[in-house]
Amino acid sequence: MIGVVALGLAGCSTQNSQSGAGSPDVGMRAPQVIVDGQQRAVSGGVTCHQAGDNVTIGIGDVSSGVGAVVTTSDPPQVRTVGLGTVDGVALGFTSSEPGEADSAVAAVRGKSYAIKGTASGSDLSNPRSPQQVSKSFEMDVACP
Repeated sequence: MIGVVALGLAGCSTQNSQSGAGSPDVGMRAPQVIVDGQQRAVSGGVTCHQAGDNVTIGIGDVSSGVGAVVTTSDPPQVRTVGLGTVDGVALGFTSSEPGEADSAVAAVRGKSYAIKGTASGSDLSNPRSPQQVSKSFEMDVACP
C-alpha cells in the first residue's frame, strides 16, 4: 500500500505552479500535520498541482513523503495520503485498499484543505512477525 501512496505523491516533487509553489506567501499559515494526536514537524513549503480531477498536495521536503491526492469533486474524496515515517513506520492511506475508501475525508474552502482519517503501515522491527499499525491523522494545508 505504501508504494501506491508514494506513486500518487511522486508528482509533488516535479510540479511547481507559476505562483511560486513551495514558497509560502506572506500571511499564509504553515501546514499542520497531526498524527495520533501529536504535531509533526514539516520543513519546507507547500506545492499543489491540479491534473484532471485530482489535486496533488506536497507538504515539506520531497524526501519526507508527506502529502495527499484529493479529488476536485463536491464533496472531495481523498485518494491517497502519505505521512512519511512515524515511529519507524511508513504510514499512508489509499482509497483503493479494500474497505478503506471511507477511512479519510476532506473538506475544501478556497485553496485550503482539511484532511482527516486513519493511515496504516507495517512495523517491520521484527521481520518475522510484522505488525500492522493504524494511526489517526489530520492535515490542514493551504495551497499557494
